[in-house]
Amino acid sequence: MKPARITIIWALMVCLTLSASAKDIYAVQGDVLYRASTETGEWESLSDTWEGTELLTSTHTGLYAIQGDILYEVGTDGSWAELSDTWEGTFALTGSDNMLYAVQNDAIYAVDPSTGTWETVPGDYAGITHLVWAGDALMVIQNDVLYRTDPEKGDFTELPSSYAGTTAAAGTDRHLFVIQGDVLYKVDPVTGEYESLGGGYQGATEMDAGEGYVYCIWQGSLWKTHIGSGDYESLGSSWDGTTAFCIK
Repeated sequence: MKPARITIIWALMVCLTLSASAKDIYAVQGDVLYRASTETGEWESLSDTWEGTELLTSTHTGLYAIQGDILYEVGTDGSWAELSDTWEGTFALTGSDNMLYAVQNDAIYAVDPSTGTWETVPGDYAGITHLVWAGDALMVIQNDVLYRTDPEKGDFTELPSSYAGTTAAAGTDRHLFVIQGDVLYKVDPVTGEYESLGGGYQGATEMDAGEGYVYCIWQGSLWKTHIGSGDYESLGSSWDGTTAFCIK
């Protein structure tokens, strides 16, 4: 009897751990911040003060958005707190486990998510179009070239291939994902080696990745793509007009 009880208890602990670690989708559509299931796409509205928000990202502990001039820490219930107010013109925002990185006026800024204070990342970033945290480094697409960049020193390594025509990028601990033209690619963030996960993503701009899948919005629908096989499924067609999107 004791081994059976131990097995049952262990199984329950595993289930609880998996449930606690499960991630959600957060998205801004119109004025509203939504939370949706990564399993089903089922969604709920959280708050409705987000018109014009185009930047949404997460760290290990928090969810963050830039709306106009202001950087906000956003609660998973839709509540928010202002962190700092110098972010007008920012066009890219990404997060590592414990830092935020933002692009404004051809510069990359490292931002403390607990205070909103910032400092510049060394380097010249004129021509930057995409910024993603992947594989423990900043992945910078600049003038159609992919660079792996140390955010503290600014040291960088140019990775092979051209990234002209990239419309979306996302990262995980192990991979960088980009949509280039019609195709979704999985990229090794250390070597730059890549493989195609299939076509059909023309024009997609909202994308993030986590828990073994890439999630993107294409032609108003939310798509879930397996990072190993490239198999995909639709999680619903009510996503037209989404302007900000991330997994947390």
